[in-house]
Amino acid sequence: MSKPTLFPLTPAHLLGLLAVKLTLLLGLLSAPAWTAVFPLSLLALLVLAAPFFPGWRLFGPYATRGHGAPGAVALTFDDGPHPETTGPLLDLLKRRKVKACFFQVGRQVEANPELTRRVLEEGHEVGNHSYSHDVLLMLRSRGRLADEVRRGQAALEALGVRPLCFRPPVGIVNPRLWPELLRQGLTAVGFSRRAMDWGNRKVEGLARRLLHGVRAGDVLLLHDLPGPGDTFEVEAWLAEVEAVLSGLEQRGLAMAPLSTLLGRPVMEAAADYNGGAAAMFYDGLAARYDEEQEARGSVAVRKVERRVIQARLHTLLTSGDIHRVLELGAGTGRFTMDLARGAEEVTALDVSPGMLKVLQARARGAGLGSITTLLGAAEDAPLEGPYDLICSFSALEYVPSLEPLLGRLAGLLAPGGRLFFTTAHRGPLRLFTQIGNAMRQGIWLHARSRRQVRRALEGAGLKVEALETHGLKIPLLGGMLLEVLARSPRRLKFPPPPVS
Repeated sequence: MSKPTLFPLTPAHLLGLLAVKLTLLLGLLSAPAWTAVFPLSLLALLVLAAPFFPGWRLFGPYATRGHGAPGAVALTFDDGPHPETTGPLLDLLKRRKVKACFFQVGRQVEANPELTRRVLEEGHEVGNHSYSHDVLLMLRSRGRLADEVRRGQAALEALGVRPLCFRPPVGIVNPRLWPELLRQGLTAVGFSRRAMDWGNRKVEGLARRLLHGVRAGDVLLLHDLPGPGDTFEVEAWLAEVEAVLSGLEQRGLAMAPLSTLLGRPVMEAAADYNGGAAAMFYDGLAARYDEEQEARGSVAVRKVERRVIQARLHTLLTSGDIHRVLELGAGTGRFTMDLARGAEEVTALDVSPGMLKVLQARARGAGLGSITTLLGAAEDAPLEGPYDLICSFSALEYVPSLEPLLGRLAGLLAPGGRLFFTTAHRGPLRLFTQIGNAMRQGIWLHARSRRQVRRALEGAGLKVEALETHGLKIPLLGGMLLEVLARSPRRLKFPPPPVS
């Protein structure tokens, strides 16, 4: 499988560029020397402070609050599991019918696997908290950071669960963290309220400190590791935790699982399909994807795309020769329902389990039993042609190399079958969208010219029937959206293998 192109652009990059430009401008204006270096000096101070204030998100996305469960907070515990504290804590949570998320340290998991199993069996969630909980991890090398994340994952995957969230030791971040998490299919999750218990070194008054100012949407941080020394009193600590639970109830705040509060999964079965950075992003967006599509700034382009697609599909689906359809990157089914109403059989493929769940629910609600969902990527999913129509709508931007994929799709088309897709058209306006996506997803979306697409189609043996640009057109450059329709003049004797 060819993975999307990771390009984690952050506010720090843009601030750096702005600081350099301001410095050059002040220099050209012959400003005093101290004013010329002021922008770079301010940038340096921000970069030095940002690791200790991850909520600024200067180095990339970092979830600290959630709004997926109105009137609720999420309870999280760090640094365990530990035989002295985790078992009694689980007894308390079970008695109070509360679900929490445990950000566990890899070597603690390896030393106490039965406790992690119990955490999972009792319906709690787990996240990755590094392998050794090195408090200076963000000062270590890139290789050491990658190893700590990977080994923390491996310890939990050995027990059948793959965390999707990582909480850095002591909550400190650095510019290398987000790129590494993207490579390993993780997202960073912090907290909005902590008890200042210093790893259970300061238990007395824990509940009072944590509850002060607590509000709906907060992610609360506690620890399930005993404080250092031989004087740690488990019962006193449990009493403080129970006081937290009672205090939240008194304030009318429910306690929701972290995944519910964030509106995204925080773990999955280790055997499940791992779609990487793109799947991780869209799983987190699935529940509100349709609403967001109508609310974000590029809604005008989406309206154009919808009009173009619906007009073309009406023509194709009323021709009478479309029976089997394959949709790549189906998402929540923006156009899948239209396809299912005009074809006998539709296979909807996507890398995001969360998006496909929304699509499945929508299909059931519409009474459409002809839709089959398939989890995977277009390059290597087990697809069974021939298809009369293969289509994709703004999903091929994630594919770094279009030629090998089109070669595979050509071999899956029936004789005379059609390939219809929309994709990003290269141009100055599209560049701003690409930059915005890199800051939001950490992925570079590939925009292509008409010449590139035509060459790729002809190289796959497909005959081009339509190749047009739409929306916000610039003279001599065309629009932001590229509409492509091609036909297969032949059918390959054997379907080509998955793209390597």
